[in-house]
Amino acid sequence: MKTLRYRKRAALALLLGFVLVAALGCGSQKAPASESGQGTATGSETASEATDDLAKIKAAGKITFATDGAYPPDEFLDSNGQLVGFDVDLGKAIAKELGVQYDVKIVEWDGIIPGLVTGKYDAILSTMNDTEERRQQVDFIDYISMGQVIVVKAGNPKHIQSLDDLKGKTIAVQTGTTNADEAKGIANANVKLFDTFTDALLAVSNGQADATILDEPVARYYGKTAPDKYAVVGQPFNEAPVGIAIRKNQPNLKKAIEDALQKIHDDGTWDKIYAAWFGGQ
Repeated sequence: MKTLRYRKRAALALLLGFVLVAALGCGSQKAPASESGQGTATGSETASEATDDLAKIKAAGKITFATDGAYPPDEFLDSNGQLVGFDVDLGKAIAKELGVQYDVKIVEWDGIIPGLVTGKYDAILSTMNDTEERRQQVDFIDYISMGQVIVVKAGNPKHIQSLDDLKGKTIAVQTGTTNADEAKGIANANVKLFDTFTDALLAVSNGQADATILDEPVARYYGKTAPDKYAVVGQPFNEAPVGIAIRKNQPNLKKAIEDALQKIHDDGTWDKIYAAWFGGQ
């Protein structure tokens, strides 16, 4: 696991950087009417007070995260049907720092951002890359960084080692992901889209596709647990931030989660969670 791109220092640097961005970027832009029907802010009432998600979370006594629940070792169902993983334990630690209970909903990936925007849950904690396109819809609190890798059938029958080797090949990827975006940019590639990354992996193992592109921790999990089916090849690429998504115009909630993450780093909780799922720093 030495090549795993989850890095505590990089994640903390990203976190501190976005604390500064949040501090500089909290302007007076109006927020839309709240779900409770209070309407837009008027007079001395600010937009954040009119639609303050942190206040709603505190009043409810819980924070509800959304996850697709199928991305080991970050979030997946164990043999007992219980949701477990790095992001699950991180969400529980954040909830504890906020002084509320942890709650989670498993949501299909394609609908996960629309569900947040329409108020079905408070945040998304599901190994989501922070991209400019997604920032048009939601805000992010970045907490970690990861790269992408290529996964092929065990034995690597097509001798693939790099993105260049994928030119003209059949690539299976999960729709709506940055992995799919990468595959679509490869010259002459035949890109097959699947609802889940596990379906994309299955296409590789049964010979329907030559390779898939996955986030590195997930890829290495499958390379380790199913070496008779899959192999991770080449070097990681496109390291990018991963963040917790929240609704726009929520400076109070954003700062509360940033402060919680800082405390989790400072008191050693991050190290314990990391070691439990990735075996060390």
